[in-house]
Amino acid sequence: MVSGVTSTEYTAGDDPAAVAAFVAKWRAREPEMAFAEVFCPRGLRTRFVLWGALVFEWREAAFELSDARPTEAKCGWWADEVLRCSQDAPRHPLTRALSMPALPWQALARGLSAMADAEAMRPADREAALASVAPLADAIAKVEGALFDAPTSADAGRAVAVHLLSQRLRMGLGAPDGGRVPLSLLARHGLHGQDLSSPQGEAAARDWARDLAAALPSDLLDAPLYRRARTAFDGWYLRERAEGRMRGMPPLRALALAWRSARRRRAG
Repeated sequence: MVSGVTSTEYTAGDDPAAVAAFVAKWRAREPEMAFAEVFCPRGLRTRFVLWGALVFEWREAAFELSDARPTEAKCGWWADEVLRCSQDAPRHPLTRALSMPALPWQALARGLSAMADAEAMRPADREAALASVAPLADAIAKVEGALFDAPTSADAGRAVAVHLLSQRLRMGLGAPDGGRVPLSLLARHGLHGQDLSSPQGEAAARDWARDLAAALPSDLLDAPLYRRARTAFDGWYLRERAEGRMRGMPPLRALALAWRSARRRRAG
């Protein structure tokens, strides 16, 4: 939990201790989201928190494991789990707590399966990198829109795709896919894939962060607060990474970005 912010206390599902543990895991990695939670309508805060923890679990399964075999296993398990959600028979503490079978879970199952089946790859350029995660990103955006009763746009899916790639940059430079840094950037800097996790790869990593920041949509006025805030935070982190700074977000900056995100929505 971020210092100075009191997050919502809640009891959810039939195993609140397990739910709380998964939520704590998410908050430890994305502490800035506690500031956005403050601006969420009270009646939606439990949903906001459960969603954040679930998206983190899917992102971790698809983009943060050590090699292809555990990625395939975890994505396959989650694909089956979200299909069970559509049948109102979930098993995981977070999905049991959310318990909303009418959401478009089938598309999300297909997106997770696509990540499970994907081979380690180095995309040719930025658009190819975005396309490589689009099945999962678009599905997350669709479930998110339905969860928070908001329209779903191509821009929302693109924002989720940039979020996923920004995390892959953070966690995967030494992996076979080189954090999905495009081949065009490797060529520009005269690098081989194995160079990315060494000091000489830093310039390419910075350029990739800059390219991802530029890919973020500027207009998400119809998107849920969760996505508007997450996108604002992602933009800040990517711009910092582009300048070679890898630090946690200062609390006052997080509060300001969350406040602006809460205000930036379409009237009516």
